[in-house]
Amino acid sequence: MSQALEKTLEIAGIGIVGVFLFMTLFYLLILALDKIFPEKEGVNTKEDSVKEKIGDGT
Repeated sequence: MSQALEKTLEIAGIGIVGVFLFMTLFYLLILALDKIFPEKEGVNTKEDSVKEKIGDGT
């Protein structure tokens, strides 16, 4: 195998590992934020508040 091809595969491997590390860290960050700021029950979403203004539609 030529030296250029070996170096190319090495660089590609580092890039792929970097992408997967970033995705893993980003996923863990999302999980941490979900634990820190949990969804509050009873808080109306925008859709719920619009439904309340419109009524039951009859």
